[in-house]
Formats: sequence, structure tokens, C-alpha cells
Amino acid sequence: MNKLRIGVMCGGQSTEHEISLKSAQGILENMDRKKYDPVLIYIHKDGGWSHYPVEQLPEIARQVKTVRPTDGIALAVVPGKKSGLWINAETGQSLFDVDVVFPILHGTNGEDGTIQGLIRILDIACVGTDVLGSAVGMDKDVTKRLLTQAGIPNAKSICVMETDRYNIFYEDIIRELGKIVFVKPASLGSSVGINKVKSLEQFDLALAEAFKYDEKILIEEYIQGREIECSVLGNEDP
Repeated sequence: MNKLRIGVMCGGQSTEHEISLKSAQGILENMDRKKYDPVLIYIHKDGGWSHYPVEQLPEIARQVKTVRPTDGIALAVVPGKKSGLWINAETGQSLFDVDVVFPILHGTNGEDGTIQGLIRILDIACVGTDVLGSAVGMDKDVTKRLLTQAGIPNAKSICVMETDRYNIFYEDIIRELGKIVFVKPASLGSSVGINKVKSLEQFDLALAEAFKYDEKILIEEYIQGREIECSVLGNEDP
């Protein structure tokens, strides 16, 4: 049986670049090489794309904390044929094709539907949620609106645009949501820009930090609970 060639895409321009590299390392370490042939597609913080041997990813992760990783092959892709033609961007030399792209990108331009749209335009199969699901899932405000419309319980919250940041008052917030709240960017992953707030001073600082990352933020009630993660496999029959 021929192996499937998997384009493992990681890095990216979001604040979660390093988290993406850790995720990619974990996936590569556990990928069954009898079934899959991975190739590394690395997106630099400045947006450039490079190809490296997969074994070089740990070294890239060490370098990226201080410098732009070097010695990679500048990478471009020509659309079509459901695999793309991945080429050396400087010489035009053909490098490889892929059966499927596995985007292991976190945050902006990774989980928000943008890279999924690009991969769709390239006519290449893609692991994970498609454009609409990615975009909706990334925007917590839109997600919560759809959950509420579908009758699915979720934490009470208030959405604030940056243009209205000086019209929101802590006393009104705790009256509606309780004495402890979370302040978070509406469209960012992981815990970047998120703060647990118990006082007016913390509230002002949390607003300032959240608005560094997004022009729309959520102020959400505190719920004591557990974090549970699961994977969903399958398309028509998940």
C-alpha cells in the first residue's frame, strides 16, 4: 500500500506560534510512518513559507525564540491536481506533492478559516474543520450566539467592541455577571489575553490587555468546572 504524504503545516503569524510547533512535534512523534510520509511546511512569524526535513523541527522550535530560523527552502505552491505542486520559490524546482494538508496552526490565520480557505482554493484535501466551521468556532461571540439560538446552555457574557470600551463599567458588569468574571479576546485561541478579574483595578488592566489582541472582547461569567477535550472523527457520519 502506498503511503499517504501528509503536509504538516505549522508555525504561523499568530501569538501562538511556539504552541503550534509543540503541537506539530507531538503529532510527528506519534504519526505511523508505515502509513504516512510527513513533509514539513513551516510558516515563519513574518509570513514566509519554508520546507525543512521533519527531523529539524525541534531545532526550529529552539531557534524561533530568538531568531528567524534559517537554511530552509523557500516554499511556494501551484494550485490544482488535488495535491498542488510544491516548489522552491527561488528556483521554481519541483519539490514534492501531498495527498492532504494537516494544518497544525493556532490562533489568527490558523484556526479562523483563512488557511482552510487557501487550502480549498488550492484544491487539496485538508484535515480538520472547513472554512465556515473554523471561522464560527474562532469567534467566541458568534459561537455563543449560535449556541444560544440552538438552545444549548453556555456561560453568560457581554460582548464589547473597542469603540465602546469607555462606556462599559465594572459595577454594571458584576451586577449582571457576578463578582468574578473572565475578560478575553473574542477571536484568539489558548489562554492568550485572558484574565480572571476580581476587582476594578484588575478589570481595567484586563480590558487593556484583551484589546491588544482583538477589537472585540468578551466579558464572561465565572463558572467552576472542568476542561474536557475530545476529537471528532468522520465527515458525513462523525
